[in-house]
Amino acid sequence: MARIAINGKFLGANLNGVHRTAAHYSSELLARASQDHSLALLTPGTTTPPEEFPDLLSTPVRGAFGTGQGWEMLTLPSAAKGHLLVNFCNLAPLLHDNSVVMIHDAQTFLFPEDYTGRQAMFYRLLLPWIARRARRILTVSEFSRQSLARFGIGSLDQIDVVHNGTDHILSAPAEQSFLAEKGLTAGSYVLTLGSAKGYKNMRTVFAALDTPLPGGQMLVVAGGAGEAAYRAKGWNPPKGTVFTGFVSDAQLRALYEGAAAFVFPSLTEGFGLPPVEAMHCGAPVVAARAGAMPEVLGEAAMLVTADSPAEYREALVSLLDGGETAAKLRNAGLQRAGQLSWQAAGDRLWSLVEPLL
Repeated sequence: MARIAINGKFLGANLNGVHRTAAHYSSELLARASQDHSLALLTPGTTTPPEEFPDLLSTPVRGAFGTGQGWEMLTLPSAAKGHLLVNFCNLAPLLHDNSVVMIHDAQTFLFPEDYTGRQAMFYRLLLPWIARRARRILTVSEFSRQSLARFGIGSLDQIDVVHNGTDHILSAPAEQSFLAEKGLTAGSYVLTLGSAKGYKNMRTVFAALDTPLPGGQMLVVAGGAGEAAYRAKGWNPPKGTVFTGFVSDAQLRALYEGAAAFVFPSLTEGFGLPPVEAMHCGAPVVAARAGAMPEVLGEAAMLVTADSPAEYREALVSLLDGGETAAKLRNAGLQRAGQLSWQAAGDRLWSLVEPLL
């Protein structure tokens, strides 16, 4: 019986995108390993598992170095001694010599200006060291694999790809009343996700929809920054744009299901969960031909030149004209999304971890 430890530092913080995928990967690993092996989820203190992950019962490990990076780098190695330590959130302790680490992308190398100076410096310094110490590196797309190797974060023969699961969006029933609350009806809007980071490229979507669409659909920006943050950067949202503020999973599912189209303009993504979530919910997708999007979405989305407002607009007009294009894209999206399940991700993960035990 082998001993496996999961770095559970992510459970001590709010579950952002990377943390949420870490919780899913942890659940999948627990489901496959716990019958035949000793497996512990180590956390920096008493942690209540998130409501949607009741199986993530953790083993608290207290130390003199708090609950953050000090705990991860200095307390965790001793607690995980004798274990294969699996780390799902980009970082891993340098003092542990039997580890696997998932590094999701190379964004701090590709777009350092979109991160605080300290954060970018920290990642750029540590990631190559962590990669050299790890037995294997996992990442979420071939695009990320190539990017990590390009920046010296491991070699290609050390890095394995595990595509994320995406069907978590179907776990929460859609909160349809949210549309009415925001003055929306199904098919009356084009949806995107908000972020004021430069590489998220919201400026191009704003420019594409600067004049009204022929069908009168408005733009809805879910989550992320409010209108003022974009205007402060000189990006002017189209007249009538609806900014929802924070949305729950149930509200986001309702927005996906009601959208005439979903637009994802990001200049780089290690994987890109939102467009596949939208596909699960039946929304046709227009995305930038950039980052991992061609790999992840394939022919199930309309891919356009990332910085071309004209191409986004042309793609949206062709989807919204009432023809067969949108229906075909919905069907292709549902098929592609079905291939990217957490069951499939867990099987792939276990095929890479089990040989290391």
